[in-house]
Amino acid sequence: MIQRKQTIFLFLAFLLTLVCMCSRIGTLYGEGMEVARVFNLWLSDGQGQHSFVVWPLMAVLLPSSLLSLVTIFLYKKRQLQARLCLLGIVLLIAWYIGLAVLPAQGGGNLHLEWASVLPAISIIFLFLARKGILADEKLVRSMDRIR
Repeated sequence: MIQRKQTIFLFLAFLLTLVCMCSRIGTLYGEGMEVARVFNLWLSDGQGQHSFVVWPLMAVLLPSSLLSLVTIFLYKKRQLQARLCLLGIVLLIAWYIGLAVLPAQGGGNLHLEWASVLPAISIIFLFLARKGILADEKLVRSMDRIR
């Protein structure tokens, strides 16, 4: 059962969130000049100093990534799999809410990089995986009725 299309979607969601965790997600500008580079765990200024005020982004993204990976191996528990996919989607939406709050907290303008789009693509993959899982559950339930 691991060969299902949901497995591919869940694995791609895991990879995309992993890449997002390791990449720069934006640059914070204040008064026309670069203030800091934004990563999921810290802000890095021009002198190489790190400020860990954005650690909640990592605290939300890491469980979402691990959840996608763990969900792959729960293929015998389809209802739990569907719920975990939904939880992963909620966590990634919370990541975007945290990213939206960041400029107000840092006092500047945030210019996003390409890696900030990866969680949105992960949301799409998690939605597709959930849809496939629910279709499998429906198929299994219909087979039980026939017996």
